[in-house]
This record gives sequence, structure tokens and C-alpha cells, in this order.
Amino acid sequence: MQRGTPFVFHATAYAARPILRKGDGYIDPMVTPNAAGASVRIASGTLLSRMLGLGRSMLLVAAIGSTGIAADAFGTASQVTNVIYTLVATGVLSSVLVPQLTRASLRADGGAEYVNKLITLTLTGSVALCALIAGLLPTLMRWLGSQWSAPGQLGLATGFAFWLLPQIIFFALYTVLGEVLNSRSRFGPYAWTPVLNNVVSIGGLVVFLWLMGVDPNGQRTVANWPAGGTALLAGAATLGVALQAITLFAFLRGAGVTFRPDFNFRGTGLGVTARLGGWTFLGVLVSQIVALLLNQAMNRAAGNEAGIAAWQLASLVTVLPHSIIVISLVTSRFTRMSVAAERGDTRPFKRDFVTLSRLTVVAITFCAVVIAVLAGPITRVLMSGARVESLYPVMIVVACHATGAVAFSLLFVFNRAFFAYSNTKSPFLIQLVIAIGSLATIATSFMLPSGTATAFITLGTNLLFWIQLVITFLVLRRRLGEIGGRSIARALVQCMAGGLLALGAGIALLQAFGGITFGSFALSGVLPALVSAIAIVSLMGIVYAGALFALKNQEMRGAWACMRRRLGR
Repeated sequence: MQRGTPFVFHATAYAARPILRKGDGYIDPMVTPNAAGASVRIASGTLLSRMLGLGRSMLLVAAIGSTGIAADAFGTASQVTNVIYTLVATGVLSSVLVPQLTRASLRADGGAEYVNKLITLTLTGSVALCALIAGLLPTLMRWLGSQWSAPGQLGLATGFAFWLLPQIIFFALYTVLGEVLNSRSRFGPYAWTPVLNNVVSIGGLVVFLWLMGVDPNGQRTVANWPAGGTALLAGAATLGVALQAITLFAFLRGAGVTFRPDFNFRGTGLGVTARLGGWTFLGVLVSQIVALLLNQAMNRAAGNEAGIAAWQLASLVTVLPHSIIVISLVTSRFTRMSVAAERGDTRPFKRDFVTLSRLTVVAITFCAVVIAVLAGPITRVLMSGARVESLYPVMIVVACHATGAVAFSLLFVFNRAFFAYSNTKSPFLIQLVIAIGSLATIATSFMLPSGTATAFITLGTNLLFWIQLVITFLVLRRRLGEIGGRSIARALVQCMAGGLLALGAGIALLQAFGGITFGSFALSGVLPALVSAIAIVSLMGIVYAGALFALKNQEMRGAWACMRRRLGR
């Protein structure tokens, strides 16, 4: 299931043109471009986009708060759009596009016919879906908001939802165009156009704050909601997504693609894509049904209690390292893995799989431990204008999210191994089992006070990621044979040991700054929170790196050797 606002699960490419002779001027996609260079380009664009995304979220908190009537109304409306988009983009398109684009590229036309039909189908299908959802939207919002008691909150949320709904069309288009570009090794546009989206959204929020004023504690009622505020807040968000998608058309010609609408969907392999995407769609459908039930359960929150808006804000924090590090790594290697799987060449496939898994463990373990320790200062920075007492419900949710960060990222890598072999059925069956546990967690939350429900659901669903990870690995090993499980497990044990030492060091230094008590230095303002965070991260980084080096972790020793060579020059 998703961790907050869904991001595109980039499944990208190395090169998806026919493999010709060297004399034709084409280079085998298994050899070039350099994966590390591609990862850096993708990560740099993702990093800037995510930093701007954090800035946008901080402005949104300043405008409507992270708890309260308006915040939960906007959070619920955006969740509806996210669920539908995830069903279309992640559920069908992204998970199966790259292997099918790779196969289509081996045809005489280089896959041009397939690409034109795919873009045409995406546009027509998403528009039709958007129209269907628009008709069902009032009923859906009434169900999601059935726990609300504040007058006018349901109407406000429904208004937000109608303005956000067109994002479904543009996100689906962005996914397809981006995957086409990536399959031709044009990694930059897909990674960098979200920057434009965030800039436009930030501009809309700045105008909102200038005209409507601030409300960081979420105290504004529907009766006091400003005229035009709904259109400005949600409309600017939708405009940003639209520009993000449309801009990609400008890069198609440079990638050797000339788009011409083609409504003849027969004979180009789209049926294969649909069949493969069927299992993926069912898997994502299950997870998104769970997400809607999760949304409804969290909407029990009232007043200053953590609800769906607080959960989304916490998700944004914990998904940041995954988006910058893991997606970038997988993006630069997934097509190479798909090509190896297509050729039946298991050795390079398994080598990439183990490398991705180990790098993910090393990076995300440290990030998760840092987020757990710094949940308080991070929340203070994100909610800069809020009262201290408003921080505690959100920081608890942030800490709960960190418990499943490593498993969530490793699952992303493991599932890409299934997708490279065009196996989408196994992840669905595993997801179905885990969904039962998620539903049990959500049902149990109704027995608890409303103020603790969001934290309880967050903790429970994140711990389920670990169960899902073990099941996924066992099924993957049964299907593919030995896939480097001992090497991955060794890295996991090393990083857990280093993470625990870093956790202890970070907590000790945080206590020296006063901890997270009401009058502590770390929560007294944005600047003190940043100073505390920098000092704590520095100490934790030294302890973590030292522990991994002492435990002979090969990634840490490789990084140290690389740094020594560079310093030597």
C-alpha cells in the first residue's frame, strides 16, 4: 500500500531500440549508458523536486494546518485522486511498461506504433475514467466523511475533490510519456519536470497565503473559509500536474518519437500489456481499497488530533529518502534487468538485484533511524508557525512511519524482480494476504480513542511491510533459485547493528538539547530545530559509518576506498 501521497514507481529503461551491429552506430543497451551517471542525474532531479515538495508542504501547513477541518478535508480529497491515479499509473502502466516497451522496440519500426497507440489509449481511457469518477464522487466523499461532525466539512472536501480530479488524466499521461522517454535512455525529463509542478503549486500557495492569510494550527472553520479559496488551493495543484505532463511532449521528438493519435489498438501487443497489468491492477486495487478504509478510519480525528492530513505529512518525510535514493537506483537499472530476464541471462540479473538490495539496506536503514530520532525537530520545521502542543500528534505518526521504511524500500526492489520477468501474479497474491492484516489493524483502531487511531494504524501497517518482505523473498527465491539471500541478509544484520548504535547516540545527544519536552531547545523554533538536527545527524552518521566499517560492510568499505582515491588526486 502507499506511504502517503503516491509517487510514480519509476520503472525505467536503459535503451529500448533494436540492438544493431556496432557499425550501425548503436550501442548495446546492456553496456551503456553508465548506470551510476544515470542514477546521479535522476537523483539530482528527484532531490530538487522533493525539496520543493517539502517547501510546498510547509506552505500548505501554514495555510490550513496539519490537523483540523480544512486540513483533513483537503487530505481526504487528495487521497481520492491519489487512489485513482495509483490504480491507473502504478497498477497498470508503470509496473509492466518497461518490459513491454523493450520488447516492442525490437520490432522493425522501433516500437513507434506501439508507443502511439499506448499514448492514445492512455489519454482516452483516463478522460473516460475521470468522467466516471466525477459522477460517483459525491457518494464516495459522503462515505469517506461519514465520521465527520463539523458543519460544512463534507461540502468543502467535495469541492476540493472536484478541482483535484483532473490530475488523474495528467498523472497517467506523465507516467506513459516518462516511461517512453526513459526506455530511450532520456532519464532527465521524467526526473526534472516535477520541479515545474512544485514551482507552480508553491506559487499558488503563496498567493493563497497573501490573499487569505495563515492558519498553521488549523483553527479556521468552514464558516470562515474564504471565497475562492477552494479553487485557488486545489486549482493551482492541478495546474502544476498538468504542466508537468504536457511539458514531456516537447522531449518526445528528440527521443525519436513522433506522436500521432492511433485508435486502432489491435495487433501491437497491447493485449499482452493488459493481461500482465491485470494482476498488477488487482494488487493495487486491493491496496487502494485498504487505503480508502484507512482514510475513513483516520477521519475519526477531531480538533487537534492526528488524522489523514497528519498521516500524509508524515508519509512525505519518510518517503523522501526512498524517492531520492531507491527509485533513482532502480530507475537506472530496471531496463537492464528486464533485458537480462528477456534473454534468460540470470547472472547479470542477479548481480544487479543483489547490488540494488544491499545499497537500499545501507542507505534506508540510516535514514529510518535518523527520522525516528529527529521526529520532533523535523515536525517543528515542517510546522514552523504552529504551537508546540500541535506538534506532538504529528511527530508520533512520523516516528511510527519510520519503523517500516527499510522493508518498504526493499519490497520495491523485490517486486521489480518479479516485474522484470513479467510476473505480476505473485505480488498480487502476496498483497492479498497482507491486506487481510491491514484490514484487521484498521478494524482494531475503532476500539481505540480517536486521538490514537492514526498512530496505531500507521505502526501496524508499517510492521506488516516486514511480513510482506519475508514472504516476497521466499516466493522470489522459489521462482528464481538462489538470488543472493545470504548477502542481503548479511547487509541487513550489519546495518541493523550500526543503526542501533547510531540510534543510541542520537537519542543521547537529543536529550542534551532538552529532548522533545514542551520547553526543549530542539522544539523552540525552526533555527534551533535545524541546529539540533545537523548536530545529531552528524554524530549518528559517524557512528553508523564507523560501525559498518568495523563490521566489514562491503558498501561502506567501497565508499571509503573511493573517497580515499578522490582525496589522493
